[in-house]
Amino acid sequence: MTTEHAPAPAAALIRRFTDRLADLGLTEAQAAAKAGMSTAYLHRVLELGPGFDPPALLRLSAVLGLEYEELVAGRPAERAAAARADGPALAGPPVLGELGVAECWQRIGAGGLGRIARTGPGGPVVRPVGYLVHEHTVLYRTTGDGALAPGPGGDAAFEVDRADRDLREGWSVLMIGPLEYVTEPALLAELPKPPAHGRWVRLTPSTVTGRSIRTARRH
Repeated sequence: MTTEHAPAPAAALIRRFTDRLADLGLTEAQAAAKAGMSTAYLHRVLELGPGFDPPALLRLSAVLGLEYEELVAGRPAERAAAARADGPALAGPPVLGELGVAECWQRIGAGGLGRIARTGPGGPVVRPVGYLVHEHTVLYRTTGDGALAPGPGGDAAFEVDRADRDLREGWSVLMIGPLEYVTEPALLAELPKPPAHGRWVRLTPSTVTGRSIRTARRH
């Protein structure tokens, strides 16, 4: 992973990440797998910095055995002073847990906002989508020639996550599977009509994984 063209905060984040990998004897692929993401998505998270996907960085910090702020901002004295002013101190690094398949479906609910990630002709593509759940599949709308339309590129990944920065808690659900257009007339009649030239797409997950994360506080 190169830091030559990364913004300064992201470059520092990448250095802290790679230094910690060396300390633990982990590879990027191992860290990505433990955090429930692909290596390509790991690179994107680090290069775009904390504002892109905070829950993903929370999971990485747990894998690395670091506090979130330690991974994102290092260990300046100002951060310790700010933590004392903000409230009870953190008792240690975030604790990462696993969610069962049924709990994953429960967490994402009947619909909401998520992200679809897939490999396009120009490389990885990650886009936000509004989604609906139908019989343990995920439905979303896109244009026929859009980057998220079914086509070459293999399976797609669908992710939903929530994080409460005040409580230092969160969760993330990742589903991976093939894409296809929704063609059943009865189902299409029940779904909201997509915009002009838009179509409904179905992701049928072959794998469903979830992570929870929390950080204890001293009282």
